[in-house]
Amino acid sequence: MRSRCRASASLDCPAVTGLRLTGLLLALALAGVLASGCGGGGGSERLSKEEFQTRADAICKRYEGKLAALGKPLSPADIPQFVEKSVPVIQQGLVELRALRPPADVQDDWNRMLDETAKAIPAARQLAAAAAKKDASGVQAAFAAGTAASKAADRIATKLGLVQCAATS
Repeated sequence: MRSRCRASASLDCPAVTGLRLTGLLLALALAGVLASGCGGGGGSERLSKEEFQTRADAICKRYEGKLAALGKPLSPADIPQFVEKSVPVIQQGLVELRALRPPADVQDDWNRMLDETAKAIPAARQLAAAAAKKDASGVQAAFAAGTAASKAADRIATKLGLVQCAATS
């Protein structure tokens, strides 16, 4: 029985029960990294460092709230629906975030943070597809991609002094 479970790579298999938690953690981690990349405001003038940090952190907090309002997946079966609800929020957040005009000396780091955040969207979709198929290796791959994007976005947010943004992912 145990060897059949290993060969099946099914999330229903007791041998991969731990992956259920991993999948849920990935969904929550993706929600965090996505919130870290959700912003708003902007204009043609560059913001001062303080204005940039204040606006970005306020926006991150707002989008974290929007994602939290969607609830949390309670099982692998809930992940596809969670992702379906989350991705539009993330996409809108990225549109707003890209409208922020940080100081010129942090623009490159800001762009990298946005790029890392954007990587969470395909990772979330991969997670949803893998969870729907009960594909444990697919869940693991999506988890790795989401975690890497989250950690990279956190590092950059910290470097930029964006306390709330780094705390959400």
